[in-house]
Amino acid sequence: MSDRKFIRYQPDPQSVALIDLKANGREFKPTITAIILNESYYGCAIVFANNEIIKKGAKVKIKIGQLEIMKAEVAWVKTLEENIQKVGILLLE
Repeated sequence: MSDRKFIRYQPDPQSVALIDLKANGREFKPTITAIILNESYYGCAIVFANNEIIKKGAKVKIKIGQLEIMKAEVAWVKTLEENIQKVGILLLE
């Protein structure tokens, strides 16, 4: 039995997530483009290769596929290689 609260869904083909590390800014200026691994009601799992390092608890703005821009929090981070991270995103709105 899974500890997950919500079912995970496969993203639409070729959908990506755009991440703006400055959650407090008025404008959306994404600096990271990520592959969406799965989606759920309250968030998603993504993977990206970038020199930017995201830390657990960081507040960000994210655009997941065709959805609107939303405020979010980094729920967990797994470093796969030196500049490749797998990240869990918790939507805050």
